[in-house]
Amino acid sequence: MSKTTTMKSDRKLAKPAQSISVEGAPSPPYPGKDFRIDEYTLSDTLGHGSMATVFLATDRTGHEVAIKIFQEGPGVSATMLERFSREAEASKKLRRHPNIMKIYATGQEGPYHFIAMECIKRSKTLENALENGSMSLSMVVQLGIKIARALQYAHEHRIIHRDVKPTNIMIDEFGEPLLSDFGVAELIDLPSCTLTGALTGTPLYMSPEQARGERVGPASDIYSLGVVLFEALTGVLPYNLQHFSPVKQVIDAVKNEVSRRPRLFRKEISLDLEAVLLKALEKDSKDRYMDAEALAQDLERALANRRVSAHHFSPLDRARHLARFYRKILAAGLLGIAVVTTAGILFRQKLLEERYQGVLRKAQLKNLEYLLTQASGSPDSTGQTPRAWHEIRLARRAMTAGDWTGASAMLQTAVDLSESIRDRRTAAIAQLDQARCEAMTDRHDAARALYRQMLENTDAPPSIAGTAQMEGLILALLDRDRPGAVETLKIRKLPVEGPLRDTLLCLGGDRAAEDLLDKIDTMPPRFQNDAALAAAIRLYIDGEPKRAQAALKRCIQNSVPPSEWPAPFARLLYARFSID
Repeated sequence: MSKTTTMKSDRKLAKPAQSISVEGAPSPPYPGKDFRIDEYTLSDTLGHGSMATVFLATDRTGHEVAIKIFQEGPGVSATMLERFSREAEASKKLRRHPNIMKIYATGQEGPYHFIAMECIKRSKTLENALENGSMSLSMVVQLGIKIARALQYAHEHRIIHRDVKPTNIMIDEFGEPLLSDFGVAELIDLPSCTLTGALTGTPLYMSPEQARGERVGPASDIYSLGVVLFEALTGVLPYNLQHFSPVKQVIDAVKNEVSRRPRLFRKEISLDLEAVLLKALEKDSKDRYMDAEALAQDLERALANRRVSAHHFSPLDRARHLARFYRKILAAGLLGIAVVTTAGILFRQKLLEERYQGVLRKAQLKNLEYLLTQASGSPDSTGQTPRAWHEIRLARRAMTAGDWTGASAMLQTAVDLSESIRDRRTAAIAQLDQARCEAMTDRHDAARALYRQMLENTDAPPSIAGTAQMEGLILALLDRDRPGAVETLKIRKLPVEGPLRDTLLCLGGDRAAEDLLDKIDTMPPRFQNDAALAAAIRLYIDGEPKRAQAALKRCIQNSVPPSEWPAPFARLLYARFSID
């Protein structure tokens, strides 16, 4: 019944497969526990991507695999289907490289397309590794060397990844990096499925040519890896940006903003390693490394304290170079005028000395400017926003470890740093996590005050404000504060449609919890656990604690990883509802 992935965008939709188990029990109609596709039986959900969901499964021999499933249906464009097909095709071509995720099989059954790949136990993404624990400089550079060589292998097979970023680099239980997710890869042998001028990839990590919507080559992947390594080594992006900056601002920075110096943020980065990073981040693709192997070799030289091929002139370097240049002119001039009259010699010497003094004055000014920048920092280099994001990252690690009080203190520091430069957008992001920390320590009044500040903050991202309204309403209901709940609903206009509106209506009592639970499977994966929590709160308020516990259990079991919000709060409530 299955067939290999030779997909066409105009294929008609088929009905879900109804395969039968050995015991005769039918497979569930939708992907989930005990669902069967081809020779694989699903057992658990591992995570959700932009186009597909990844499940834990076993094949007919009992071997565990991870299987990515993409479903055709309404709202699924031909381009999305083509990209999934290309991921399967690219992954199969690259399955032999040790630092590229292994692919076992690809295929289709009914409307479901799948990619079966190796299951990496106790793995994490590079993003999670950076958020949950520090990585030494050596570890980051070694990772960069291996991923650069994985990209070289892909490029030699005429495949451009086009979406190199921390979430697409897995780290296995042995600390080995694996490049994954070729969902927007370009197979040079096949015609492009992207319209000319369309953007593909993740804006913060894309190359300038990607940001301009141009056709890209291997140099684009080199640039993206440069951004990843810069962030992994320094904790900030090469640009004066935040992860939640508006897309237009990100695109403009990627196209036009010259990378900041990594040594401004981490002094142990050597000048050679800095030169390597800055060469990978050159705006003109012709100025970058000729291929990913050249980047890997320079990273190896930098790690071994050997001379690298890349060279970077700082402003002070340029001034000193100019001064040395004029010294040579002066020396040559003195030799040349040795045979002329004394008056001519004095005149010539005076002229050259004036030029030389002018050059030295310029060098001194450049040096002073450089030292001032190093000492005091500027908004473009060592400003408060990168420091605030450093505090947010540290706080999220503490939250994962269950240190809610310590995390709250770090987040308050991030809020203070952000507000000191009127960056109310970052302040709102920090306050959302801080309110959650306060809720976990039973400081509901403090948490609700923070939620209100976010709702009144006109610079808060819409997603943050919407989440603040929902979570603030949950606390008001748990506190049996009906006037406060009504005020929370009124302070911000409800969305016209969508899962957030359905959830808020359920919490407000205008929609039954059963209706919300029935809709959860049709919601975006990132919102499903929030909706399950909201349904549990409504059921508890309505006097049905057992059903509320069932909804909380669903929220807890579907959280990947287990520390993902709102699972910690759901576990806390589950224990309390049991006591009640």
